[in-house]
Amino acid sequence: MILFLAVVAAIVFGSRSALSFWVDLLWFRSLGYGEVFWKARGLQWGIFAGFAAATFAVLLGVFFLLKRGLSADLPSDHTIFINGQPVNLPVKPVLRIVAFAGSFFVALATGAAMAAQWPAFALFWYAPNSPSGTLDPIFGRPLNFYLFTLPAWNLLAGWLLTLAVVTCILAVL
Repeated sequence: MILFLAVVAAIVFGSRSALSFWVDLLWFRSLGYGEVFWKARGLQWGIFAGFAAATFAVLLGVFFLLKRGLSADLPSDHTIFINGQPVNLPVKPVLRIVAFAGSFFVALATGAAMAAQWPAFALFWYAPNSPSGTLDPIFGRPLNFYLFTLPAWNLLAGWLLTLAVVTCILAVL
């Protein structure tokens, strides 16, 4: 029953996204900009995959480093009672599963959040290269820096700060 409900929910929620994707593709093609549509989707998917993979690797690496440093303090198993019957639960395999699952879900959320900001990365990636433009009178930077480079750097700084906060929370736990 749960599997059936999951499939129905995926169809209901996925069909709306698929229909929106298809309508956008048809509209871009009708205007002769099909390549622009695919370039934008490629940027979104690439940004999602890159940030999700990097977040997963960092969080999993931090977890295993913390586990190695605190392995002497971890018990080998834990006894829980289910219906009055004692059940020994090994701690290390459960922690490994929790680490993979937690890192995976945080990586998916982070990748989705960064993929939503793809225009800032597209502006950074495809920015015009003109260093001799109008300079900022205070910092001496060209305006291209503030329009194209700084928003991407702010997003990267926010991502790194988020990773640092999640790492600190993981260390406390």
